[in-house]
Amino acid sequence: MASQLELSARAALCRELAKREPVNGVLWMAEAENWARLSNEKLRGEPEQESASASWQVWGRVRPGSSSH
Repeated sequence: MASQLELSARAALCRELAKREPVNGVLWMAEAENWARLSNEKLRGEPEQESASASWQVWGRVRPGSSSH
């Protein structure tokens, strides 16, 4: 299982990717919020959800440089 430090690092990476890829920024920020929430839950010792990586399934449908406009 991922440590609280690893979950925080994943959230930070997603925030950085949101800045670097504005087209997919909303998706990266949603992913960052998910990892940050999991990190905070781990810090407080709350039970973990089984579907923590479910949001990764959406990445197969998003291509860099694609636009939803």
